[in-house]
Amino acid sequence: MRKIEFKNKAQYLRYFILLLAFSLFACEDVIQVDLENGDSKIVIDAEILWQKGTDGSVQTIKISRMADYYNLDPPRVSGAQVYIENSEGTVFTFFESEGPGTYICNNFVPQLNGTYTLYVSVEGQVYTASETMIPVTEIDRVEQKLVDDFGTDAIELSFYFNDPVNEANYYLSSFVTDLLLYPEYELTDDEFNNGNEMKSDFSEEDLKPGKMIDVTLRGISLQFYNYMDLILDATDAGPFGTPPANIRGNIVNQNNPGDYALGYFRLCESDHFSYTIQ
Repeated sequence: MRKIEFKNKAQYLRYFILLLAFSLFACEDVIQVDLENGDSKIVIDAEILWQKGTDGSVQTIKISRMADYYNLDPPRVSGAQVYIENSEGTVFTFFESEGPGTYICNNFVPQLNGTYTLYVSVEGQVYTASETMIPVTEIDRVEQKLVDDFGTDAIELSFYFNDPVNEANYYLSSFVTDLLLYPEYELTDDEFNNGNEMKSDFSEEDLKPGKMIDVTLRGISLQFYNYMDLILDATDAGPFGTPPANIRGNIVNQNNPGDYALGYFRLCESDHFSYTIQ
């Protein structure tokens, strides 16, 4: 089993706050670094998530543009034509609603192991991607325990699931809590645990009784696993490492392949639970 944690911008924020605290003792002037802006690429956030126990008919795709470092609200992209086609030729159209750049389909039909193709036409460019909907096993049980965290007791939440026998499986877990600005993600594969019980863990130093955590386990493809692995490695490099290059997903610009969109089209069955720390 291979596990990698990812805290997104929250990890960088902690470094930034620490550096800022030191800088306050050294100077009084606020300095804003003049950073170069990269290409304002289209960003397509296209996750089709089929939660167990639902019909999966309502799905959302978000389209935006990259913003500069100091812009906390990336510009949304309106006016796109968005649809997904399955292998039988059935088309599911996503209409812009609930605000600019948000596209919603209310009649999507998910099929495990089915192949789907995404089409996005925006600003004179056509972007496409194809993927398979990956099933996931059910979450079997949840445990809370105290673990040693550098000499102090910390609360750790673990959930367990049984990996299917004689097949390669890849998982992405997410943990959402108001203690973090962004979800924490964990990648897991069954290379050394095929057919056995597996688990995923979450611990946070400020995790106290009464705090709620939303947990989602996704089944993901090998291709998306490899993509997320690159994302996690780049993020784990820390603020003093070499800035990562843009990591290409599976979304291709049919007009100009070199001008690709950021993001990854993925289709995942998921199991979910909410847990209140005791």
